[in-house]
Amino acid sequence: MTGPCPASFFRSTTRLLLAVALIVGASPWVTTPAYSAVASSADSLDVPAQRVDERLPAPLLSVARAGNAMIGVGLHGLIQRSTDDGRTWRQVDSPVSSDLVQVRFRDERNGWVVGHDALVMRTTDGGDSWQVQLDGRRLLTLLNAYYGPRAEKGDEAAALVLREVAMAASTSATPDVLAAPFLDVMFNEHGSGFVVGAFGMLLHSADNGQSWEPWIERSDNDRRMHLYGLAQHAGAFYIAGEQGLLLRLDGQQQRFVKIDTPYTGTYFGVRAFDHLLLAYGLRGNLLASRDDGQQWQPVETRLNSSLVSIVEQGNALIVVSQGGQLVSVDRQSLQVSPLTDARVGEVYAATATKQAGSLVVTRFSGAKVIDIAPAN
Repeated sequence: MTGPCPASFFRSTTRLLLAVALIVGASPWVTTPAYSAVASSADSLDVPAQRVDERLPAPLLSVARAGNAMIGVGLHGLIQRSTDDGRTWRQVDSPVSSDLVQVRFRDERNGWVVGHDALVMRTTDGGDSWQVQLDGRRLLTLLNAYYGPRAEKGDEAAALVLREVAMAASTSATPDVLAAPFLDVMFNEHGSGFVVGAFGMLLHSADNGQSWEPWIERSDNDRRMHLYGLAQHAGAFYIAGEQGLLLRLDGQQQRFVKIDTPYTGTYFGVRAFDHLLLAYGLRGNLLASRDDGQQWQPVETRLNSSLVSIVEQGNALIVVSQGGQLVSVDRQSLQVSPLTDARVGEVYAATATKQAGSLVVTRFSGAKVIDIAPAN
């Protein structure tokens, strides 16, 4: 795809570094402690994930709750499941060995995972089994079939997308795979959802991911900025992206329209609640809006590393940074209270446990339960 230089993507958080590594044809990790070194020329979409030694660290990049369980995903197709609030984990069979970068659950049974090679997988049993819904092969076929006839009829936007797709496909290590990574996925209770990724990749599904419609040209993102995060609340969907890009779905236009914000740095995520919209990103930047993005105010987190997660804890929102620092933000007043540093090294994502006062964070050395405590 045309747009920002891939190098700019590498100045984001480590989790996103991992996600986009295939764009430039390099893997950031040669080997990891939990994996045996097995040389293979087979495509990662065709090879199930290897079994890992669960006594050794295994990189997990994202984690989500599925009712009373937790699901963590990571490198080489790794999927792990915990039923004791993140203290112990068991590996779940994965049909691919592509790197997985985000996991989301709509309820205790229905969840989705996205990752490298334009991969989308779904579970309907709380994460015990997974099925591929979309990958780089199907995506390449889908984009050409969708935009080709439109371009032949003189649709300039469709012709532009086709040229971008052809350029991306020409640089893929596997000729029939569009290897751009998907970075987030989200569905509402009606089965309507979106998947977003690098270089402006955007697709919509109205049937829980069984079929997909490209929406690349249906967003105020002509420069094809990377799309990092999704949120949805009360029927509205939002997308966070690089260089201050924040988008809201206009249901009437069936298009994602830009929300103006006072920040021009990268947003890695967006969260939506009743009467509160939060966008977060580089260097501890957190912005809040009470009127669905018309007016914004900065929230002084006093954190200097990128923000990776916002976790609900009662009336408080726990903000987690890549460096493992935590602060609590009151949902009503937006007052910030410092919390004790987690001291766990680099953090990629976080989620709540069933017990107030603790979180599970994902790291290169796996998941870890941490306590939430006021700073001294």
